[in-house]
Amino acid sequence: MSTANQTDQSDPTRRGPARFSAPPPGARRSTPRSSPFAVIGAVLALLVLLVGIPVGLVLWQGAPPFPTGLPSRDDLTQPLTFDALVIVLLVVVWLAWLQFTICVVVEAISLLRGGVLPRPVPLSGRSQALARALVGTVLVGASVIGTGGAASADDAGRQQREATSAIATPDGQGRPMENVAPDGFTAPALFTETKEKLAEVADAAGASLGRKVVTVKPPEGRYHHNLWDIAEEHLGDGRRWKEIFELNKGRPQPDGGELVIGRLIQPGWVLVLPDDAVGADRVDRVEQAERAGDRHEAANDDRRERMPAVEVAEERADAVEATYDGLAGDLLGGGLLAASLAGAIAAERRRRRGADLSAADLDTEVALLVGADLDRAERVDRALRRLAVTAPAEGIALPPVYALTVDDAEIELRIAPAAPRPPAPWIALKEGRRWRLDRESAEVDQGPLGNAPYPGLVCIGRDDAGADVLIDLEAVGGPASVSGADAVAREVVSALAVQLVTSPWSDDQRVHAHELSPVLADIADSSFGVVDDLSALVADFESHRPDRNGSDVLSGRVGRRPDLTPQYLMLGAVPGDDLVERLQPMIRTGDRGLGVVAVGKLPGTRWHLTVDESGHLALPLLDLSVSAVRLTERSAVQLAALFAKAREQRSPAIDGSVLIPRAPRPGDDAHWASAAVRVGVLGAHEVKVPGTMDEVRLGLAREVATYLALQTAPVHPSVLAASVWPRGVTAEVRNATIERVREWLGQAADGTYLLRENDEGRLFLADDVAVDWHAFCTLVQRSRGAAVRTEKELLRRALQLVRGPFLDGRERGRYSWLARTRLDTTVADSVEATAHRLVELSTDDPDGAAGAARAGLRLVPHSQLLWRDLMRAEFDGPGGPAAIAVVDEMRLMLDSRDVQLEAETEALAEELVPGTLVS
Repeated sequence: MSTANQTDQSDPTRRGPARFSAPPPGARRSTPRSSPFAVIGAVLALLVLLVGIPVGLVLWQGAPPFPTGLPSRDDLTQPLTFDALVIVLLVVVWLAWLQFTICVVVEAISLLRGGVLPRPVPLSGRSQALARALVGTVLVGASVIGTGGAASADDAGRQQREATSAIATPDGQGRPMENVAPDGFTAPALFTETKEKLAEVADAAGASLGRKVVTVKPPEGRYHHNLWDIAEEHLGDGRRWKEIFELNKGRPQPDGGELVIGRLIQPGWVLVLPDDAVGADRVDRVEQAERAGDRHEAANDDRRERMPAVEVAEERADAVEATYDGLAGDLLGGGLLAASLAGAIAAERRRRRGADLSAADLDTEVALLVGADLDRAERVDRALRRLAVTAPAEGIALPPVYALTVDDAEIELRIAPAAPRPPAPWIALKEGRRWRLDRESAEVDQGPLGNAPYPGLVCIGRDDAGADVLIDLEAVGGPASVSGADAVAREVVSALAVQLVTSPWSDDQRVHAHELSPVLADIADSSFGVVDDLSALVADFESHRPDRNGSDVLSGRVGRRPDLTPQYLMLGAVPGDDLVERLQPMIRTGDRGLGVVAVGKLPGTRWHLTVDESGHLALPLLDLSVSAVRLTERSAVQLAALFAKAREQRSPAIDGSVLIPRAPRPGDDAHWASAAVRVGVLGAHEVKVPGTMDEVRLGLAREVATYLALQTAPVHPSVLAASVWPRGVTAEVRNATIERVREWLGQAADGTYLLRENDEGRLFLADDVAVDWHAFCTLVQRSRGAAVRTEKELLRRALQLVRGPFLDGRERGRYSWLARTRLDTTVADSVEATAHRLVELSTDDPDGAAGAARAGLRLVPHSQLLWRDLMRAEFDGPGGPAAIAVVDEMRLMLDSRDVQLEAETEALAEELVPGTLVS
């Protein structure tokens, strides 16, 4: 590079993108030093311009000339006099003064807010630049002088130049502005202090796990690290800075800030880069995140030990609300997506029992349950599986569904071509182009369920009427594309990809993801794979060409052979032309059961979805418009942690390893049987009260009563509100609800209310209220250390309280706070351990042992420990052959919950009743 070019590169007056480039080391020059005299000069200049000018004008010509009406024709055509010229000049000067004053106010507000980019004042380019320089000199310089010598004059000058240059307007070429150092720190000091910890902090925040990242550098002279240069260095094209912005928008940073506009990035921030970035490290050490998270949680626990209990509870409530707000934004329009994920996590725990969750994991799960629309997901799954049985039974072909909508009242199928004859209780609309099933008819139609007939259904979002909209990717008959805002489109495709393997109606499908986050594979199971070499995958598809001779292909779907597993290729970007050409024949014929969805428009796209930065998604071909369902990187990392814990294998609960909680109120099974007010959770949810409640308010009242009944200590009303109304509630509604529940629960024999407050205003239920779970704990606690005969009797009485699954039949969409209590795990482990202990004490009583095992299985039907106990008891009993029926019953139960046989269970079955496990 020539000397001229080097000089030009450091010239602050030059224009264009090159002015943001870092000058070579040899070309960097020292900048003029600032001093207190510069600050005093700037103050005097502002006084002259803001005060001196208007005072001088008033003393010279009086008050500003204000027009009293519109000029007449004679005024406009008369000769220009000296007095008229003076008036015109006065008006110009007053307007210029007013414009400059506005600029000063705008720039002062901007700098006082920490360098937030000010809005440009119209027609004020040079005036605003002068105001910026003067205000910046006064505020930044005065701050430096005020430190009493803590910073040198050279530091003050540098900080002044950084503050004023960092808020310059964009250069007109779409280039983001340089970064601004946070208040109270010099950029080099901040960078040095955080550099060694950034990867660990980013991992702990779940911000960059599995992604390539870069750290924002501190300023050097007038040069500030910026998104354009980062894109140019790592992506080869500065114009790709917007991709980096979209990946990092709203992502929490180590200093607590977040990227809001591309022009303002801070030194020390960790920015996630696209996967094709070069020269950047990939963060893939999960251990760092776990260690950082453990240290953070340990510090918080130590701090909470010194806090009043109500403050701890309120802090936890705030954490739940904050986590929900984050997931709610990330899973926007994702009520069915959240329901699918929650169901998949529960299924993993049934298979492997799962590990205990950290406080952060519990916050995530509570937030997930708050956002999940479990009722709609369950109704859609049951309706479709029921349709798969009723349609063939009436000789009706399954309709060619391309979309589905569901709200709280009905489910509607969109069909093409039309099918005018639906099976009951479905009704046909629009000459058979729509089939509708209302909620009441579906609840009456209780019959056998078949296989999921439309496994390719995925929710794309929620429409303006509040209905969830699903499309069937198997009905596309070609590629589908999502384009518009690339970052949002990638979140949409990520959400669709995860749904294909986690929704309750997905059944057996396989998804291949390319150019999407590798974290998605940690959410899904083995049916989801991340593909690095797309060419090799396409070659594998080509090598498995099915024999079409005589094959019976499905019509009206993708045309795949019925013996093939549906496969989907989910692309985060459009592949090269050669790969597209190789994929086209397989997508068009559909005989391989292959569907393709891509970010960006693929050639031959059949369904083209567009999404903007606000998340509005449209599919014009099908006349659909929704708020898009999305899965961000941040939520994916949080969810992956939940799935990892759920998949950990935990040993079955046995008596010695289970701590039975001490009941917070007295009372045993006798109290439970005789109490006028009681709350039952060991089976079908029950709240028995003498009072009455409006039907529309009954669900909320039952939840409030149940929440209070299961607490081990009085709770503050604000904690109750954050738990029962996780999306927020006013104090007036909260207090009114508490009073209604108080009246509903009624009074004790002494005339006092059963819902009470202590001296600190915390809520609790009187001991008169019976809770079956507390009665269970009381009986089991009494059995500890008792004689064998007494122990057996107490355990038997405890198990008689168990009627079914924990809180069975509770209202969908409520009780998200249960995840935080961990009661589902505690109750299951306690019941399982109690039943197993009673089996061990009943070796001489096979019928008693079988009864104990069955009592436990009522609440934990997937407990293979208790199934093994039941097999042994039935084998040892007088009806030994009954063990065969037990094995069949066990297989049916475990298969319905997608639980695999444990090796010990399989071995015992083969030992006691050989051949029963052979399919």
